[in-house]
Amino acid sequence: MTSYVMLDEAGEAKARRYSALLIEQLLTKGLLSSSEWQDAFKRVPRHLFVPEFRLPDNFGGHKLNGRDPNQQEGWLRAVYANEALLTSVGDDGTVLSTCSSPTVVARMLESLNVADGHTVLEIGTGTGWNAGLLSARLGSEAVTSIDVDPAYIESARERLAELDLHPTLDLADGYVGYPDRAQYDRIVATCSVRRFPSAWLEQVRVGGIILADVRGSFAGGVARITRTAEHGASGVFLPAGGSFLPLHSPDHHVRPGSDLARLVGRASGAAGDTRKTDFDLSVFGPSNGFAFFAQLAIPGSLHTRVEVESAGTVFCLVHPDSDSWARVEVDEEPSSFVTQGGTRRLWDDLEASYELWQNISRPTRDQFMITVTKDGEQYVSLPGAPYQWHLPI
Repeated sequence: MTSYVMLDEAGEAKARRYSALLIEQLLTKGLLSSSEWQDAFKRVPRHLFVPEFRLPDNFGGHKLNGRDPNQQEGWLRAVYANEALLTSVGDDGTVLSTCSSPTVVARMLESLNVADGHTVLEIGTGTGWNAGLLSARLGSEAVTSIDVDPAYIESARERLAELDLHPTLDLADGYVGYPDRAQYDRIVATCSVRRFPSAWLEQVRVGGIILADVRGSFAGGVARITRTAEHGASGVFLPAGGSFLPLHSPDHHVRPGSDLARLVGRASGAAGDTRKTDFDLSVFGPSNGFAFFAQLAIPGSLHTRVEVESAGTVFCLVHPDSDSWARVEVDEEPSSFVTQGGTRRLWDDLEASYELWQNISRPTRDQFMITVTKDGEQYVSLPGAPYQWHLPI
């Protein structure tokens, strides 16, 4: 069985029609402004790279398999519906891999500002669709794409070969890049990082661009930095971006889930110091810039909502490194009581960061700059304000 769905003539005609409608939608959004990217999206159809997937929960969460004739019409519509698709989900419901929405893909690719003759390293091959678009735009010989999962590499290679595209695909740790073909004019990550790996800075040319989602536990932002002659880099967070899964690496592990579960469990029910708070939890919404700022001010913190039988929905803020926690019963908003425990008073820090955010005119993500010094130090700053927040988030 191939790693892609083989459509009959009628199916191919439908796919072309849906693809054309999607491209028209992207053009309406002001994307694909160049004919080169328009041609790439026409040449590299999305359906070839997502034979089966699950829709996000806000779109029903059901599975679609293009190999099932009874599902093929709905599958094609979903493929070209301009939404992210969950291409791999674990038995416990954890999302392992996605195919980003075409809007996010188009915006990221255009933000690279590529030109003929440029070489690109992609961190995170995934389905192979992004590597295919890059190859169609720049030529296969200009594109290198790496992933830690051999199954992704092999499936992507087969799908791309069907389009007569043959970029360099290899199994490699994204944190160390791919020195064999360095240096690159552009590096793009289809995953999130808490800071830019030093190997990426070493493998991009002076004047070259690195594009990646710099993300903590609260929020993230696509940062575009340019390598400088002094072996550093600087850049900005883009106004719009996407949410990407963390970079997977054999040598860089996230904190074990059991540690977080233990701390969240304590936060949701343990005794602690209680006081009144008027902090409005709605400021953590995706359209509000405070969530991005808060993780800079209190790095290493995580938040979640849990259901507690005696209290209903509880908002938990935890800081594993200091073994500290705080909780608020959501149903009591906007006038609530917060309970805190551990060596650090997290809620006090959160309220202080909110006051600072207001005092500096409530900046949004795209107002911040990101800098990498020649010594490897990385920090986020706000032009005109005397503050620096060091990465990782």
